[in-house]
Amino acid sequence: MLIDAFETPQAVLGASNDQLRSVSGITATHVRRLRAAEAEADLPRLRALLDELDCHLVSIGDDRYPKLLREIDDPPALLYVRGGLEPRDELAVAIVGTRRRTDYGEMIARRLAADLVRRGFTIVSGLAMGLDADAHEAALEAGGRTIGVLACGIDVNYPSANAQLREGIAAQGAVLTELAPGTPPTRDRFPQRNRILSGLCVGTIVVEAPLKSGALITARLAVEQGREVFAVPGNVTSPTSRGCHDLLRHGAALVETAEDVVEGLGIMLEAVPEREPDQERQRKLADLPADQRAVLEALSHQPRHIDQVSDVAQMPTSQVSAALMLLEVKGLVKRFPGNQFVRT
Repeated sequence: MLIDAFETPQAVLGASNDQLRSVSGITATHVRRLRAAEAEADLPRLRALLDELDCHLVSIGDDRYPKLLREIDDPPALLYVRGGLEPRDELAVAIVGTRRRTDYGEMIARRLAADLVRRGFTIVSGLAMGLDADAHEAALEAGGRTIGVLACGIDVNYPSANAQLREGIAAQGAVLTELAPGTPPTRDRFPQRNRILSGLCVGTIVVEAPLKSGALITARLAVEQGREVFAVPGNVTSPTSRGCHDLLRHGAALVETAEDVVEGLGIMLEAVPEREPDQERQRKLADLPADQRAVLEALSHQPRHIDQVSDVAQMPTSQVSAALMLLEVKGLVKRFPGNQFVRT
């Protein structure tokens, strides 16, 4: 209520007691508790600590506050942030899963994260061991942005094995939490964290998760927030895939590739620009014969039927078909059912 009335925490703290009591629902008792908490907080010491940690505060009234997160039922009033939040982070997808992932789960998480950042997405996860770390690392390695959401204070080194990864995320994206410095990661704080994780994103992808899993809590929260939920199918005998299969039974979208995610979100791939191609891709493009180059230029990131490609390229269908087959072998084109093709 106070944030709604005064817009920022700073304005709340700067208001007089009479101004605070003028807000509907705020009593003298509330004001006394606020002043007591303010005195206990030792704000000058907190500011010094944040400067030392290279951390800044983003309040819900701040222009930098994530737009999607502000839309959930219980957005955090304040975020502690290392790194930076950018407008392009509105196009974010969460990738979550079990700490005890299989080699298959690791491969899929890394592939999805890398492919999605190349299409302009920011990857969000919980900076835990296992699949969370895989997704963050793949996003960084692909040159993209990633956001890590903590279930502890911004200064708490948890998990300690991810200390270097956390620094990389802060340098190339953001690490954030709603919890004050020094707050330890207790069991009840992870579900609380997960609402932020899903709230930052247009969709959540569960790669591998047992039936009782924090990743499934994140998926449930995403549904409650009106966001899309995706699940990766796995081995039917693997306990780590049972949670994903349960999500699929209850309406989650099946995901095999980044294109499945984009199509599920209803976002035109043409509106999601790819990043600069890597050196291997540049080499492939430079070596293309004229007919293959013409066919590739006739394609887009939306599926096009071979006849349409033939019309745009002004080439016979037989010649286009041969070129498409060679482009597919080179990994520059993907085939869809019904003789439809997209650029990869």
